Amino acid sequence: MVPAPRGVNDVMETDMPGNGRLIKKVREALARLRYGAGFSQQAEEAAVRAAIEDAGLDCASGLQILNSVLRELHGRPFDFGRDSVHWLVFACLSDAFPEAGRILEIGTFDGQFTAILARLFPAAEITTVDLPESDPILRSTYKREVDDAYRRFVAKRDANLAAPNVRFRQFNSAFLLDRVRGPFDLIWVDGGHLYPEVAWDLAAAHHLCRDGGQLLCDDVIPAPDGPRTAYVSPDSYQVLDYFAVRTGETLRLFLKRCAFKHAGVPRKRKYIAMMRRKVTE
Repeated sequence: MVPAPRGVNDVMETDMPGNGRLIKKVREALARLRYGAGFSQQAEEAAVRAAIEDAGLDCASGLQILNSVLRELHGRPFDFGRDSVHWLVFACLSDAFPEAGRILEIGTFDGQFTAILARLFPAAEITTVDLPESDPILRSTYKREVDDAYRRFVAKRDANLAAPNVRFRQFNSAFLLDRVRGPFDLIWVDGGHLYPEVAWDLAAAHHLCRDGGQLLCDDVIPAPDGPRTAYVSPDSYQVLDYFAVRTGETLRLFLKRCAFKHAGVPRKRKYIAMMRRKVTE
């Protein structure tokens, strides 16, 4: 029996040694043929700005604040096409809520965003949590298996966490409620993106967020048939929607990046989620 021909999306990079990049380019070209005609990065950027304003935040003021920080850290302004919009949303929050005193970040990674947070909220106490070296997930992801690469990663992370208002904690977030005391004014959830990790991270974050505080989450994919890899899935959206339905809290979504390569294919679009915890009567 002759096997059915595989589509481009079914071709494994190992089928063509050294040509993984070529396969990726072919996939992107096919996506542009299918979706490119109706796509406008300018329109996507305008929609993101409008969504931020609709959340009661001043996008223009936040962008000015963020660009000042990014020029200090990276020598350039914010780019809607390639940079994650959570940088901008947090900059807007720093403008709207300068009194925020306690911030929690779940998922430090290399500390790049922690360094931005430390400058956006210089008076806040920022607690950032990531896996300990003893946890097998840490060394088995993001190409950290090789000792030299891991040492470079740690050096970069430690440099990014040098701000005096940053406190770095290393433990598995499954034990967050045993190790961290709330409440927090702002919480950023960027740990594991698959069930069950994302479920316990979001549940703990909701518990630790103060009344009226803001909970934000990375890489939210609303499409039920969205991509599922070791790093992304639709699971976070399902958990957030579960909370929104049962609490009555508004779930807001901001497109993460506006370039076609990130946002052109509808089922692959990733968002930043924001939910304001209700004030208890």
